[in-house]
Amino acid sequence: MTKTNANLPTGVSAVANRPGLYRLSVMILGKRYSEYHRPDEKLTQRQLQSALQKAIDAFRDKAERGTLRGHVTDKSRFSEAVEWYLSTAKLELRESTLMITERTFAEYLTPTLGNTPLRSITTPMITQLLADLSERGGGHTAYVAKPSFIETVKAQTVGIVSPTAPKIGIGYNTFLRVRAGSTVAEQTAQLTADYFNTPLDTAFERQEVTRPLKATFVNRISTTLSALFTALVNNDVLEKNPVKKATKPRVGEADRGAYLDTAQMALFMSALDDSPADDSVKVCLSLCLMLGLRSGEARALQWRDVDFNSAIIHINRSVGETRNGLIIGEPKTKRSVRKLPAGHVVDMLADHKTEQGLLAASMGSEWTDNGLVCPNQTGGIMNRTQPYQAVVSIANKYKELPPDLHPHSLRHTFGSLLIAQGVDIVHVASLMGDTVPVVAKIYAHAFAEREAAAMDKIGAAFAQINATAPKFISAAN
Repeated sequence: MTKTNANLPTGVSAVANRPGLYRLSVMILGKRYSEYHRPDEKLTQRQLQSALQKAIDAFRDKAERGTLRGHVTDKSRFSEAVEWYLSTAKLELRESTLMITERTFAEYLTPTLGNTPLRSITTPMITQLLADLSERGGGHTAYVAKPSFIETVKAQTVGIVSPTAPKIGIGYNTFLRVRAGSTVAEQTAQLTADYFNTPLDTAFERQEVTRPLKATFVNRISTTLSALFTALVNNDVLEKNPVKKATKPRVGEADRGAYLDTAQMALFMSALDDSPADDSVKVCLSLCLMLGLRSGEARALQWRDVDFNSAIIHINRSVGETRNGLIIGEPKTKRSVRKLPAGHVVDMLADHKTEQGLLAASMGSEWTDNGLVCPNQTGGIMNRTQPYQAVVSIANKYKELPPDLHPHSLRHTFGSLLIAQGVDIVHVASLMGDTVPVVAKIYAHAFAEREAAAMDKIGAAFAQINATAPKFISAAN
């Protein structure tokens, strides 16, 4: 422990004529920050030194993270608070989550609230914003690459899409959106146009997007906004979070995402088997359906995670998108780390491993062995668009399947099937790497269907009893 001549930790000084009061002071990037601290009076000298050291360490951490009041006040504009929040959130959020958060603020929140002082943002204002997002999509500005620019981009990035994205300063999937002519944020458009030495208005067309947003998506936007205000409250910038009591759009059953019933599941598996998608994509989607994996978890799964002897699969990583491309990193949450009994998929994986070995041998130096169960065509990390496109292709071909089917629908199907089979909610949450409240909310339809089935059985039982009951009971009925 480093101490001053006064036997106090560095950065701590006793306040003159104020017994028991100390001043904490740190220098960050040439600027000094300080605050007062009064520890417990009943501490021994050694305990006092330890308490003061912890206090100065915590204060220095707050200063380095930019979380001290004074950087942002209740008079600051919303856009300034967003900048402050994102600078601190990067220390806690996965980069892929941070990128989504940045896009959410840029596209849906800052255009409306950007110049508003924090102290002026009220609960009714938030309620109105969420209603506007539900009805009109918030009216945010988006940019779409023009056909001529798309051709230029494709011509200059043939075979080098993955390394080009980080050079531009955007994510891999975001770059694919540009190449596909999908809507992107202004910052993405500007960075891409600058990289290809093309004026923004020549490369992109500006659009005012007014498409209504689904209730589930608006609620996710609300959660992001609430996280900002919670951070402001926790740092004493504001007294309360105006999002907490705002009215949010009701999420109906139709908004919770598609899932397959038993008949549709059989059809999907048959269609997947006949699909032109490569084997890794088929295995990836099969794992989502048969084990309830998220797409990122399936694409990050490595052969070392598969215990063929005990038929156990260890889920402890997920594919994430960063500004430098795709990476294999930590899973979505701590609960996502789990061990799954996988006897029903072991044979499929064993066959796939054999086929993958033959493919790698045939490709020679073109194959990069990353030990992935579901790699791309050269052994690298599979992009999420590959399983997505396979599912969409199948859904478009078979009208019996939900039109909005996507890879996450397969995870929903797995959860619904567990509940239908009578697995209790605690074990469902454990197998899916989720919390009980989340499972109860997302799979309310499955619990309702199971309850209805149970009541049907009870009704049938009473009907049978009534048919064989003595006549005086029948007469009474």
